[in-house]
Amino acid sequence: MRLIKGILLFLNILAVLALVFVKIGSLINPNTFVLLAYASLGLFPFLIINIGFILFWALFRKWYFLISLAAVILFSSTVKSAFPVNFAKPEIDTTLQKITLLSYNTMNTGMMKKHKPDKPNKVIQYILDSDADIVCLQEFAVSKNESQFQEDDMERIFKKYPYKHIGFQLINKWNMDLGVATFSKFPIVKKKNIDFKADYNMSIFSDIVIGKDTLRVINNHLESNRITAQDMKKTSDLRSDFSSEKLSAATKYLSRKLSLAYKVRANQAVKISEIIKKSPYKVISCGDFNDVPASYTYVKTKGNLKDAFKESGNGTGWTFDHQLYRFRIDYIMYDNTFLSNNFKKGKLKSSDHYPISADIYLPK
Repeated sequence: MRLIKGILLFLNILAVLALVFVKIGSLINPNTFVLLAYASLGLFPFLIINIGFILFWALFRKWYFLISLAAVILFSSTVKSAFPVNFAKPEIDTTLQKITLLSYNTMNTGMMKKHKPDKPNKVIQYILDSDADIVCLQEFAVSKNESQFQEDDMERIFKKYPYKHIGFQLINKWNMDLGVATFSKFPIVKKKNIDFKADYNMSIFSDIVIGKDTLRVINNHLESNRITAQDMKKTSDLRSDFSSEKLSAATKYLSRKLSLAYKVRANQAVKISEIIKKSPYKVISCGDFNDVPASYTYVKTKGNLKDAFKESGNGTGWTFDHQLYRFRIDYIMYDNTFLSNNFKKGKLKSSDHYPISADIYLPK
């Protein structure tokens, strides 16, 4: 029994160290030491294991439960970013200026399906039905083919949004233009594409006038992990045809892709962070960050901003859902003098991402 207790205590300490590595990895630029970046992917199982040890030791009335309990409390901010619990709705002054913001990685605008009254493009219809004041879209695409969703269709369909800022990273590639788009019911007085190294991804910011105030809305689509459907199939095939050699080969292959993406995304996060710090206006930053809440990218871009899901969401809040891969990588962040409520994750499954929205209240 003494040997078993010693082994369990050792495993408990390893579980706590795993949480420590997650926290350290969120603070160290992957370009300095990339291995710690992978720790962020293990936050959920590491947390569950530590909670299991808390319950186990408490059941047997051993003080060892304090080891994991202290770690969970110490890193509670990181834990809440990933798994918030908000049962009570915040009290908000209803006289404040409220804006509803929608952010959505549309997977090439619903694969550029034509939008017709009798055969609607589900992605476009969802955006219209949301009636958000500001809409930030990633993987926004318009086709060169008349049979698909084109730029002329966009102007006609989204006429409720007279102000638009569209940045295309790829122009006339695969017979389409692809990038990010911000639609607004309020005037956009300045538009700027953010210059960072990327082949397919990009960010833009739009200065939007609301009443007597101006907000800077940053629409982000940060570096993708480039995990293709074929890559996902390789990992899923391991369940039916497993071998240590195939597991090792798949792990090395995916880690090379992830390692490169972590480093590129970290540089982009630094750039976005600088823009937020130097902004003459208060900031809303949203979009597809392609990284999880315990990551360096999340911590760096968030800075002093608030996370709408953390403030008014519940649970895991997975926004990316494809086969075995489920992560929260889409965010709505806002100036810490603002308030938010009514965070929603849409249920539409016409993209590999779910749409997210929140009501944001501006101070007088």
